Amino acid sequence: MMKPLISIGIPVKNGFKNKTEKDINLEKALYSILNQSYNNIEIIISNNCSTDKTKVFLEDISKTDKRIKVFDQRKEISGGENFQFVLEQSKGKYFRWNAADDFMSPNYIEENFNFLEKNSDYIASSSKFFFENDKKNYYSHNLNEGLYDRIKHFFNIRYLSHNIFYSLIRNNTLKKATKMSKDYLANDWMVALDLLLDGKFKTLEKSYIIFGVKGFSRSKSFLDYAQYNSKKIYALLPMYELTKDFFKKTIFRKELNTMDKIYLYFLCFKANLSFFLKKR
Repeated sequence: MMKPLISIGIPVKNGFKNKTEKDINLEKALYSILNQSYNNIEIIISNNCSTDKTKVFLEDISKTDKRIKVFDQRKEISGGENFQFVLEQSKGKYFRWNAADDFMSPNYIEENFNFLEKNSDYIASSSKFFFENDKKNYYSHNLNEGLYDRIKHFFNIRYLSHNIFYSLIRNNTLKKATKMSKDYLANDWMVALDLLLDGKFKTLEKSYIIFGVKGFSRSKSFLDYAQYNSKKIYALLPMYELTKDFFKKTIFRKELNTMDKIYLYFLCFKANLSFFLKKR
């Protein structure tokens, strides 16, 4: 019996630029997917007007494996729109975003697929993760408590929540979550919160991910991005859009009592403060 299709989406712009031989680049990331023990996958790659060798590389490698589907954007779109694009092209039962500098262990998909198939109360799962410049330390978080504790837990580990956003996710739920194309500050956190509002999250220990450290969100100019400074309110509440969306999605949740909500909103404002201080 054929196992369900799983979709992997890779939004990329310049997958080789500023990479040394030791760094994870688009080629290493893609081969980590092609070499998965779980074979029934589609790999959706959106090339966002790259100016390095990304386009030529993708043209060549897509001829070697029919699971690779390459889309070349004619006009450059935002990073968030590129993430949303690969999701919207997906047809699998499960979906995972994979950045162009992220590397999965060969058993990642199979381990997480098997877990999600057996645990319907989990909305997503992932694996312990390392950063490519610090492979001695790994991170593992389980957000499998009640709703209040899941959300509280998320805000406490938000800067290390990579393996929630980059997890294997039930696709029908993800497509109803916050659209990445909104492209506001920390919209990836809002996607993670949407998932946690719907179900539990698990980290598996028998597989792993290595995350690259040269992406846009780790650059010095990240908070100077024009979109993150386009409204006056962002000067006081850098995560205004997330705060507003989070409030709307929780204010009437019956699983949360009044004190729960007050504390969660406090944590949300505290997260705003951390970005406010970084901008100073």
